[in-house]
Amino acid sequence: MSTNRLDRNVVVLGGVGVGKTSVINRFHRGEYKSHYMPTVSGTSTKRMRVGDKEYNLMITDTTGQDETSLLDPTYVGSMDVYVIAFSVTFRKSFEIAQVIWDKILDMTGTGSSVGIALVGTKNDLVNERQVSLKEAEDLAKKYGCPYIETSAKDNRGIEELFVKAIKIANKARGGSSDEVEGDSTDKSMCRFM
Repeated sequence: MSTNRLDRNVVVLGGVGVGKTSVINRFHRGEYKSHYMPTVSGTSTKRMRVGDKEYNLMITDTTGQDETSLLDPTYVGSMDVYVIAFSVTFRKSFEIAQVIWDKILDMTGTGSSVGIALVGTKNDLVNERQVSLKEAEDLAKKYGCPYIETSAKDNRGIEELFVKAIKIANKARGGSSDEVEGDSTDKSMCRFM
């Protein structure tokens, strides 16, 4: 892959009902729907500027996964970034996020540098929270990847998530510090050992 190509591919993975589609729709269309509709996998494209460059961000939305779901092998090699989403209001989805992590490891192999972001959704539902901010941050730290909390309803963390995805993709492609806006402390790449 060329490091100067401005197309970036992101896949959003996570358990059933965690809000993957809501996050993508808020980012892509600027809309939020409060009712749940099961997702049929699909891809959307949005152009966005990060720093002084314009990117064509291809976002693949997936159906919800569980412990027994197989990840589509076409994601290996074709994705720059895996966004693993869970709902902060549903502990089981946090556990499924960890299973998805292991499946990505199995698909990509040890010793690989893989772009991953861990995302907690529905952080507007403060009184329903089952996964603490500290737990989520500790898991991201263990994995060596960034953690971002979002609310599609309140449009919080959505833009940050996809800007981070572009930065992760740039690092995955061997980009320079200029391409990731000089953030040398940014842990946007996970390295499996």
